[in-house]
Amino acid sequence: QDDAVGEAFDKVAKIIGLPYPGGPAIAAAATHGDPQRYALPKARMHGQYDFSFSGLKTAVLRRMQAEVGKDTSFPSHELPALVTPQQRHDMAASFQRVAVETLVDKTVLAYEHYAPRSVVIAGGVAANQELRRQLRIALPCSISYAPMAFCTDNAVMIAALGYYYAQAGHTVDPYQLEVQPSLSMREAVWAD
Repeated sequence: QDDAVGEAFDKVAKIIGLPYPGGPAIAAAATHGDPQRYALPKARMHGQYDFSFSGLKTAVLRRMQAEVGKDTSFPSHELPALVTPQQRHDMAASFQRVAVETLVDKTVLAYEHYAPRSVVIAGGVAANQELRRQLRIALPCSISYAPMAFCTDNAVMIAALGYYYAQAGHTVDPYQLEVQPSLSMREAVWAD
């Protein structure tokens, strides 16, 4: 939807003064933080399987502004310098906890509805070790991940969706393809 989880990791990293890409930086900082220090809202849920992380990102910005006592706009070059190392670590841990909980909750919901034999986790955030750990706990099926070298963009996820379309008999002449940049997973055709 409007802010994907990887984009939220990048933006939150910038807010709290961590380098780009945000995913690995937040994961590393989170190991030194308290994931319960900051109460943050779960990502807003649009549809049954859709979500948006823009509200969570904004909640992080507002909370850090309150912590340092300075209201600055995003992107801010002033705010990260005012955040203490412990605040940075605690916010990284708190943000990661909520982002991972949201992804796990939605994945479990989809698993319970479709009852697949396996689940594929792809995209940049698939590299997050806390996400992998939580999914292993939550899902009773096999979980496949792209190799870490390919957990840098969503190409593997798009290829997997294309595979299932082809398995369901929905093939298209590649020269006749139409771009659908905002195709929802809910609109996807899944093979039985």
